[in-house]
Amino acid sequence: MPPPRKLRPPTKPRMASPPVAADLALHDIADDAHLHGLAFTGLRMPDRDARLVDVEECEFTQADLSGCTLAKATFADCRFVSSNLANLGATSSSLIRCELRGLRTTGFRWIDGTLRDVVFSECRLDLTAFRFTSFMNVRFVGCNLSQADFTNADVRGVHFIDCDLTAAQFSHADMRGTRLQNCVLDGISSVTSLRGAVIDPQDLIALTYALANALGIVIETPDDQRRNPHDS
Repeated sequence: MPPPRKLRPPTKPRMASPPVAADLALHDIADDAHLHGLAFTGLRMPDRDARLVDVEECEFTQADLSGCTLAKATFADCRFVSSNLANLGATSSSLIRCELRGLRTTGFRWIDGTLRDVVFSECRLDLTAFRFTSFMNVRFVGCNLSQADFTNADVRGVHFIDCDLTAAQFSHADMRGTRLQNCVLDGISSVTSLRGAVIDPQDLIALTYALANALGIVIETPDDQRRNPHDS
């Protein structure tokens, strides 16, 4: 097995110059599109279906990409702010040096892809899926990741900070060196898959019942003992 990855702060997007306003008549998400140095501000692009999209040094502010279906797409050096990516689905795609802040991303799916040097901040990421995806130098900060699915993902390069991971799924994920700091971990699934993760002491307390259940240990409180006294 490869060793745990050393975490470092994600590299910020490299924006060569201020982006120019996009015109959807010329700059839409479509097969083989190459979009560079553009600002998609307040533009609606829902339910697009495209392959091999290449997006570089672009900003998406209050934009709507909900319901898009992408394959082999690449977003490099991009910023997404206060935008709607709910139910966007991407396969075999990459996010590289990207910042995503204050997004609505319920039902977002990034399957069998790559995330490198990415920050999700204050995003609604409940019911998302990152199955079979590889993460390198990625931070989730203040995000709602309840019921998120990281099955078979390589999350060794992830730092979760102040996130809600209630009922998240990490089955068969590689979490050696993954850092969880001040997170909600109630009802987390496949808790034994957390092997190798680095967890804040307060987070470990929240995991006590899940770990005990996985090991078949019954935790009995004084109230339980009073209700069910041992036979003398």
